[in-house]
Formats: sequence, structure tokens, C-alpha cells
Amino acid sequence: MSFGKHLKLKLRSGLSILRRDRPAMLGFLFHGLFRTPGEIAAARVDAQQGITIEHMRRFIEHFLGAGYRFISPEQDEPELAEDGRYVCITFDDGYANNLHMVPLLEEYDIPATFYITTGNVEQQECFWWDVVFRERIRRGTEKAQISREQKMLKERHHLDIITYLQQEFGDNCLQPWSDTDRPMTVAELKEFATHPLVHLGNHTRNHYLLDRYSDTEVLEQIQLAQNDLLHWTGRAPRSIAYPNGNFSDNTADAARNCGLACGLTLKKTKNSLPLSGNFTMGRFTLWGNRNIDTQCKIFRSDIPL
Repeated sequence: MSFGKHLKLKLRSGLSILRRDRPAMLGFLFHGLFRTPGEIAAARVDAQQGITIEHMRRFIEHFLGAGYRFISPEQDEPELAEDGRYVCITFDDGYANNLHMVPLLEEYDIPATFYITTGNVEQQECFWWDVVFRERIRRGTEKAQISREQKMLKERHHLDIITYLQQEFGDNCLQPWSDTDRPMTVAELKEFATHPLVHLGNHTRNHYLLDRYSDTEVLEQIQLAQNDLLHWTGRAPRSIAYPNGNFSDNTADAARNCGLACGLTLKKTKNSLPLSGNFTMGRFTLWGNRNIDTQCKIFRSDIPL
């Protein structure tokens, strides 16, 4: 065999290995779920990833076709094979439009986990970043400038953010405009939680970025959300998704002290099994304005890009 042919065979073998999906759990973060692109274009909410039901369908079918099994982060460990390949669908915040996910869960018989910011649900208030987005869009502000304002506000205490919004946009600015931008109601959440394919998780009481607050505030935010969800649904969550992905060692300790079994960040990484006791699990983000299959193939790769 010539050196050239030998080298080609070696390269092909290496590429084949690189294409293989190693055993792992891939977590995916979503926020809103929109029925049509028109709901996104209406600009009543910061659509963030801009994921429609059709995008979600393509995403699910891609991973099912690749031999992955959909699970919840708090799946019972004995059910998971260490050489298995798994996907977790997670939604943060608790938007009412997440209810559109139920028919897809039933169609494909797969679970998903929804991380709820309980204060917004109880008070029926918009999420603050959506208020900034829609009000600035109404005033003709460029999206890049809106993004900078949102980023600036993330550096402030939550109570200061609310004061800022009311000073800028009026006392009623947190009132939802439609089903697109509102959180679920308590009644909706109670019914939602009874579905066998729906799991609920902790996303704090008021969406505090936990690494920027005192230990007392962090513990309170997590415990209050645990209490709310236990009171409303009869079950306390077993996992937490840190708002904005922000966490620290103290944050993880507080989650453990509140009885949680694992935590999810926004680190772009696969997760090794077992999952229980892992408070720094990674999640990938899917974007509706990019090719869904291409993104999924990249996330499946064992070579970080």
C-alpha cells in the first residue's frame, strides 16, 4: 500500500471516530415557543432564540432519528444506561406560550422540563427584559441599543430594575399585553404539572442572577420558588436552572440545602452520566434563524466548535 493511500485510510478512520456520538446527555435551553413567525414579528416579547413549533418539530425528529432518547434532568438513574445518548428539552421562565409544547410531547411521547420563575406567575407580571424590548421597539430604538440596555440592567439589583422600568415606562409597564408575553397563571401551571410528560423545575422566585446576590438572598430565592411549586402542584422540584446561567459554588450549595439534586447552567458542553449531584450541567442554545439540522449536528460533535 502506498503512503498516500495509507494516509487517506487513516484520515477516514479518524473522521469516522470524530463523527461518532459518545454517550452523554445533551441539554437544550428554550424560552418562548411561538406558533408562527408572525407572533415573533409582532415584537410584543423579546423572542430571544425565535423558536417556532416547526423548528421544535425538526429538532425533535433530528435527535430521534439519530438514536437519542429524550429524558428529564431528574430522570431516575437506574433507567439510564451509562453508554446511552440522551437529550433534555428545558424551557426557562414559565411563559404561557410554553403550553404549545404539550401536543408535541404527546405526539412524540417525550418529556420536557419547564423551569418556573414563580413570582411572575403569581403576580402575573411580564419578565423585565420583555418590557424593555417592547417599549423600546415602540419608540423606534435599534435592537442593538436595546440589547445594551438589557445587559446594563442585569448588573443591577432586581428591585432597582423594577424601579427603573416604572420610571421609564410607567407604573403599569409590567402588565402583559397578550398570551405571547405573559407567564402562565397559577391555574394553568397546576393543570400543566399534572401531565405525565411535563416536569417542573426551580428558576427562583424573581429571576435573580444568583452569583450577584448575598448568600441569604440566594437561599431565599431558591427556597421560595420551591415552596411555591410545592404548594401549587404538590411536588417540589428536584432540579434548578440558574437564571441567565449565572452560578457560583455558594449557589450550588444553596441549591443542595434546598433539597435539589442537580443544577443547569449555560455552559456549552455535553454532560456525562450519572446526572444526579451535578450542579453545573451544560445546555446548548438552538436558534430559529439558523439551519436546525446543521446546529444539531454541531452540538452532537465531540469536537467543541
